[in-house]
This record gives sequence, structure tokens and C-alpha cells, in this order.
Amino acid sequence: MFSILKNYVASWQQQKLAFGYNLACSVEPAGLVLTLQQQQTAFSLSITLQPSPDALRLPTFSLTEESNLGDLCQPLYDAALIEIVLQGLDLIAFCAQRFHKDEVNFMLCPYEAEHLIAWEELFHSISAHTTTQGERQLLTLLITPVFFAMLADLKTQLHQKLWAQQKTDLFVRRYCQSADRMNAPVLSFLSLQKQQTPPAQNGNIISFPSVSSRKTAI
Repeated sequence: MFSILKNYVASWQQQKLAFGYNLACSVEPAGLVLTLQQQQTAFSLSITLQPSPDALRLPTFSLTEESNLGDLCQPLYDAALIEIVLQGLDLIAFCAQRFHKDEVNFMLCPYEAEHLIAWEELFHSISAHTTTQGERQLLTLLITPVFFAMLADLKTQLHQKLWAQQKTDLFVRRYCQSADRMNAPVLSFLSLQKQQTPPAQNGNIISFPSVSSRKTAI
């Protein structure tokens, strides 16, 4: 099973993604733990799978991010965060099919659920519950052709929006058009680009730094 999952992630077409990915797998007392790692960033997504008679259960959907990326380039930070969540859903759907399940139930703490609730159109139902572990959000995902079509559309929209950012963001343009972007850490790449970019000449105009709110489309 591990080799099947790793080969599936390796098969993702990198020309259609902003970042590359690899997968780590382990068996823990809580279930099968999959850690999806974004190769160019320090972003990772840890998912715990628990097969049950009628559905695939997910008690964790834990995202680890590198906030410094947002200080260097907010559009790439947003793209990294959104893309790893979408690819995580892609991987979960693949796992559900391998386990012959048509339904996935996420039982998550509110913080973990935040990364998914914004895309409520993907889910069959979302509800809040009080459990012995505290407040939990139950998100039910049905693995249907409609879900796959919607997921593909979201990925296309993300790619188009990031590509459009090249018109106004020099660093997005340099990253997207770099032949080495899949082979180097994005933080190192952007730091080097900033060092090589001369400061803008604004005369007597004072430019105030924009405040990164860390709010994304997720």
C-alpha cells in the first residue's frame, strides 16, 4: 500500500502544479499516517486514516507551514497553502477508492477544519459536534465524479490566478518562469532574487510596507 501511495504522488504532473511533492507513510496506533511534503517549501500536511465499515475516517488533517514565505512573497505563500490542501484532498480521494469507500468523514478540531470549510461546496455536509475530546467539526465528503470535476476546476483556477500574478509581482514571475523552480527551496530562491533586485527609485514618495495578514483564499 505504501509503494502504491508514493507512486501515485510521484505521478502528479509537475507542469500542472506550482510545487513538487513527496509522501511519507507510517502506521501508528491512531491509524495510517500520511505526510504530504511540499518539496520547495517547509509546508507539510499530516493526515490520519481510519477505515471503518461504511466510510473512510480522518481524525486529523494537520497543516504545518513556513510563515517566512509570506514575508518574501505573499502570492506564493497563498498558492503553497492552497495547493497542498487541494493535493491532500486528491490523495484522500485516491485512498478512499483503494479502500473501496465512497464516503470520507473528517472529524476535526475547529483549527484543522478551517482549512477545508471555505470549500463547503466540495462537501456533502458540515456540522459541529461536542465530543469527549472537545468541539469537533464533521465534514462528509462523497467521492463522486462531481467531486473530482470540482477539485480539478479549483486547481485550474489556482494555476490561472498565480500565473496572472506575474503581471504585477516580479518574484512570482521569476519563480514561475525559472527552469530550476522544482529543484530548489523556494525560500532560498526568493531570498536570492531579492538580493539581486535593485531598490525602486521613488524620489520623495514614501512607500509604506504592506502588512501580511496571513489570510488566504482557504
